[in-house]
Amino acid sequence: MAITVDKKKTALLSMDFQNDIIHPDAALAQAAGFANMVEKTGILDKSAALLAQAREAGMLVIHIIVEFGDDGSTMPTRGAFFKMLGAGGPTLQPGTWGAEIHEKVAPKDGDLVIKKTMISAFVGSNLKEVLDENGITDIAMIGVATPFVIEGTTWSAVDLGVNCIVIEDCVCAGDEASHQAAIDTSLTYLSDICSAEEFVTAIS
Repeated sequence: MAITVDKKKTALLSMDFQNDIIHPDAALAQAAGFANMVEKTGILDKSAALLAQAREAGMLVIHIIVEFGDDGSTMPTRGAFFKMLGAGGPTLQPGTWGAEIHEKVAPKDGDLVIKKTMISAFVGSNLKEVLDENGITDIAMIGVATPFVIEGTTWSAVDLGVNCIVIEDCVCAGDEASHQAAIDTSLTYLSDICSAEEFVTAIS
């Protein structure tokens, strides 16, 4: 069944496409497997094209970034991901190259950039207020990584009554199994899942 999208009530969220998370020169991106999978799946080019189509369609485009500055959340110390964060030295620090959005999917005029402080895009951010102010009831998501920001944001969104769309070929994890597990378990039950092509068709 083809997906339907109300362009006026749907925002495209481009999430965590930051150098420390996905760039091959970044320690975390290498350790977590994100850099390898971003290259293997080609999601940067696919996402850049999708962002351009969304802007052309007049949709609200929001870039979500995470920074671990002094004003951020307390960093957990348990769990493999947080141990990787601590092992590679300062990561995703405000004002650094690592915290910048990758140039291929960088914000354009008219886009919004919202800072969060942890995994879900709604944590430590004003995302819900921005959605409400713009009459947005649905979010479509692209970014890295599927079991982290995509899944975490989806859980937060549905708890707040926000509808979710996951654009499956514009998200990835550190490995194919982790990506597919997130898609097949929570995401398939909490969101509509489509391809970039299907989404573009729906907004064209």
